[in-house]
Amino acid sequence: MRLTPGRSFGPIAYGGSWLALALLPFAPETGLFLRSSSDIKYFGPICYYEGIVSFLLLAPALLLPRILSRAWVIVVGGGMGLATLTVGFYAACFGARWNLTAHAAMMQTNRNQAREFMMNFASPGVLAWMALLAAGFAAGIVVNVRSTPPRGGVRLGVTLLGAAASAYGIGHAIHYGGVVVRRVWLSPTRSITTVEPSYNKFHPVTLLAMSHYNYRATHQFYLKQYRDVARHRQELAGARPIPGAVCPRLIVVVIGESANRLHWSLYGYPKRTTPRLDAEAGELEVFSDVICTWAATIISIRDMLTTTEDAVPSFPLFSQAGYTTHWFSAQFNQGGGDLELNAMVLSCNQRMYLNGVYDENLEPLVARVVAAPGKQMIFAQLFGSHVRYLDRYPTRFNVFHAADDGGPLRSSYDNSILYTDTVLTDLIEMLRKRHESSCLFYVSDHGEDVLDSRPDKYLFRDESLATDPMYEVPCFVWFSPEYRRENAAFVAAVAAARNRKYQNRALYQALLDLARLRHPLYNPRDSLLSPDFVERLRRVGVMGRVYRGAPTPAVYGH
Repeated sequence: MRLTPGRSFGPIAYGGSWLALALLPFAPETGLFLRSSSDIKYFGPICYYEGIVSFLLLAPALLLPRILSRAWVIVVGGGMGLATLTVGFYAACFGARWNLTAHAAMMQTNRNQAREFMMNFASPGVLAWMALLAAGFAAGIVVNVRSTPPRGGVRLGVTLLGAAASAYGIGHAIHYGGVVVRRVWLSPTRSITTVEPSYNKFHPVTLLAMSHYNYRATHQFYLKQYRDVARHRQELAGARPIPGAVCPRLIVVVIGESANRLHWSLYGYPKRTTPRLDAEAGELEVFSDVICTWAATIISIRDMLTTTEDAVPSFPLFSQAGYTTHWFSAQFNQGGGDLELNAMVLSCNQRMYLNGVYDENLEPLVARVVAAPGKQMIFAQLFGSHVRYLDRYPTRFNVFHAADDGGPLRSSYDNSILYTDTVLTDLIEMLRKRHESSCLFYVSDHGEDVLDSRPDKYLFRDESLATDPMYEVPCFVWFSPEYRRENAAFVAAVAAARNRKYQNRALYQALLDLARLRHPLYNPRDSLLSPDFVERLRRVGVMGRVYRGAPTPAVYGH
C-alpha cells in the first residue's frame, strides 16, 4: 500500500500502537504484582477488567472517521497516560495502590509540599520508570495517528469481539462483584454515597475517577459542615465548669506531625532523641498505647477536633465557655476556606500560619498569648517530622548521622524528633514560669514507617499498607503544679489511665476534661482522661485492619 504524507506506517503498526495504548495502563498493577508476589488468581481478574476499561476508552477510535479518530487517540491516550503516570509513580514509590487518602493528599497539597515530596521520593530509578512509561504512551499516540488503519470490516470485527468480552465481564461484575456504590455514614445523622473500590476498578483512569468522586463527596460534606458552624453555635454553647473543679487559665494543645513513638527515647528508643522530655518525665503523664485514626494529617485532625454527631469543628465548645481560641501553625497556609484544614479552623478566634518555618518560631506567638489576660486555649500545629526530614530542623540539631543507624533517612528523621523534643520542652518551661494553672497536651497526627517494619524498605505511610508504625503516635500531658494542686483527684485519674488502649478520635472529649468543663455533647466513654472511658476495637487502613500492636511503655519517669 502506498503511504500518503502523515501516514508513515501501515495497518500492523496501527494495531500494535492501539494495543500498546490499551496495555500500558497495566504497568502499575503489574509492578505491584511482581513486588508482592501475590496470587495470580487475583492478578488475572484485575488485568481482565483493566483490559475492558482500556477497550471501552479506545474503541471509539476504531469506528470514528479518521480525523476524529486521531483526535480521540490524542486526547484519550494522553489522559490514560497522565492517569497511569500518577498511579504508577505512587505505586513505584510506596509499593501500594492509589487510594482515597493519597488522592486527598494530592488535592490538598500546595506547591512547596509537592516540591519536598518529589525531592524525597523521586529517585533516579522511579524517574527512569516514569520516563519509560511516558515515552511508551507518546510513541503509541504518534504511531497511531500516523498509521493507516485496517479496513473497516476488521475494525468492526475487533470492536464487536471486544464488546462481547466487555459485556460478559461487566455482567459478571454486576452479578458477582458486590455493591457498586454504598452509603457511608460520616456522622450518626448524615451520610454520603461513594463508589465502592474493588478489583474491577483498578485501571488508572477508573481508579482516579473513583477516588476523585469519593474525595469530592466527602470534601464537600465537610466543607459545608465547617462553613455552617455558625448554625451550630446554639448546640455548641453551654459548656460549664465541673462543680468543685478549677478551670485552667492556659491550655496548650500541640499537634505533632508524622511522629512515630518508636523513635522517641521517652518510649525506649535506644538513641537519645528526646533527652529533655526524658528529664521532664516525672512531670509528664505519658500514654503508652495511643494510635491515630488515619495516616494522613487532614483526616486525622478532622477526626480529633470535629464532633462525632455532626462533624462540626469543636472550637466553639471552648470559646463559648470563656476561652479565646488560637490556631498557630508552622505549616503552610493553603488558601481561603476551600481547603479542608483551613476551613475547619475558621471558627478559632485567631489563626496564623508561618508557612514552613522551623517550629521554634511558634514560641513567640504562644508567649504573647499566655501573657495576655483571660482564659486562653492554643492549638499549635508543628511541622515536626514532615518530609523532607532534614528540612525540619536547624543544622545545630544534626546530631545523628548516617553511620549511626539506618543511613541518612533514619538519621534525619531522628534529628527531627530531637528538635521536636526541644520545642515541646520550651513550651512546657514557658507555662511553668507563669506559676498559674495550665496544661499542655501533645499528640501526633500520625506516624511514619521509617525502616521500622522492613529495615530494607522505607514504607513512609500509606493506608493500603497500614503497618503499625504509621499509626503508633506519642501522646502525653503535662500539668503545672498549680493545676495539679487545684485538680488533684482528676490528675490522679489521668495518671492511672496511662496504659489505656486509645485511638485519638474525638480528642475534644479529652480536652473538655482538661478544661474541667461539661457539655451535653460530652461523652465520658470517649475521653481518654475519663475514669469512665471504654476501650474499643481499633481499626486502621482502608481495609479496616484490626490493630493488635503492643503498647510502648514510657521508660522514664513513672
